[in-house]
Amino acid sequence: MLFESDQLDGQFVVSLEAGTHLRGWEEFQLGSLYLSLAPYTNSIAVLDSGGQRIGFLLGTPIDLEQRRVIVDDYVIPAKLDKKEDVDAFVETHIYRLTGSFLFILSTAATNRIYLDANGTISLVYDPQARVAGATAAALLTGDQYKQRFRAKLYKGLDVENAGWFTGDLTAHIGISRLLCNHYLDLDTWTSKRHWPNSPIALSPDPTSTCARIFERVRQTIEVVARAGKTSVALTAGSDSRLLLSCSRDLVRDVSFVTVEAPNADIDINCARRLAIKFSLPHQFLSYREATPAEADLWRLRTGHCVGGNNIKMHPSVRPLEGRFFVGGLGGEVGRGFLWLNAKSDTVVDTSGLVSRLKLPQVEEVLQSVENWIAPISHYDAFMKLDLAYIELRMSSWGFCDSYVKPRQRELHPMISRANYADMLSLPPEVRRKGDIYFRQIERSWKEISEIPINKYGDYRDVLTPAISAFKNPKRAYRKAVQLIEALG
Repeated sequence: MLFESDQLDGQFVVSLEAGTHLRGWEEFQLGSLYLSLAPYTNSIAVLDSGGQRIGFLLGTPIDLEQRRVIVDDYVIPAKLDKKEDVDAFVETHIYRLTGSFLFILSTAATNRIYLDANGTISLVYDPQARVAGATAAALLTGDQYKQRFRAKLYKGLDVENAGWFTGDLTAHIGISRLLCNHYLDLDTWTSKRHWPNSPIALSPDPTSTCARIFERVRQTIEVVARAGKTSVALTAGSDSRLLLSCSRDLVRDVSFVTVEAPNADIDINCARRLAIKFSLPHQFLSYREATPAEADLWRLRTGHCVGGNNIKMHPSVRPLEGRFFVGGLGGEVGRGFLWLNAKSDTVVDTSGLVSRLKLPQVEEVLQSVENWIAPISHYDAFMKLDLAYIELRMSSWGFCDSYVKPRQRELHPMISRANYADMLSLPPEVRRKGDIYFRQIERSWKEISEIPINKYGDYRDVLTPAISAFKNPKRAYRKAVQLIEALG
């Protein structure tokens, strides 16, 4: 075996056979399934109203109605009858939760795995071996991991830098990724979409809808702040400002953190201004670059499915171990991230979607995206592009690194079924304009809205883009063309 137990801390395996885990792992039997948990993997038994155990939640699920982080048994006030719609049962009783979690369901009639609203606790599976788990490293022996590695595709996707394996692809032959909004059927070992099952109605009152999103975010931060030490990301970005706005009444219960990363001058400058002006408990985390061994461990813990700058800088957030870390991922869903030049009737085909994702037009990628898009061909362009961002980018790029920091409890309170449904209900003209969050920030905490977002607020806002354009004229030209096309 290539891997030591502590290299896979925070990971897990679901199989049909006992004893598949590494030394130091804990094993549970769940009906016909066996769940093996590495150290630092948080698990909660799920019981029905009769006290029967029907599954496990992994991760950090949060119940906003009860205002608590779930740490003991989670009791569902209903029973899952074999004739009942399983998806409806899970939608009602599991997707009411926020936080970061994965749900393993096992009854006499049904064995499935569901991800949360964006797959923040990721899962891969081998349908031939009938085994699922956190990463390929948890499923394969060292020799298998090497032999089944897709070296050519890894290089073609430029995973070592900013690339990733989209859709159901992974870095290993025969290992597939489960995307959010799909469940893995552990009886057939196939995945199937379960949400959305119909178009989402437009909100008649976008302001109230946005206020609901903010309130859920505020409640989530409040709950984790009561449960343990909590740090909130503070940068120059709009979603970071949203988190700060939602933390207005909690600034003495949480701390704010900013990494002093290279080329993060705007973030550092803005965080400092906000911290001083509003007397925030704030800490700059010194930049620390990964050693070759730390970088290799990062790659292993992600199954070699993602790369980029986080490989280099991830040791910088090590001071956050043992606490909750609140980030702002998910907010882009409300701004139509992939909508550039799109209308509701724009044709969204496989090749065009791969281009929007800025991925190469290689056979494996095209086939995976084609398989993904076929079941949602009846939706309009906006819904297809929204689901592509949530699933083909965020689920497979943003969260396949779920396991690289097993001692840090990271969550993004913008991500929940309720929040995403509300974001997707906002009218296209509101989402395209992109300022509805800012209007809510103004209403919630006007003073922090007066400090520019993603700007210095002085001469550097003119000088910095000019220097960037001089250093990279091709990129500046592409940006200008995109802006002209969007305005036209």
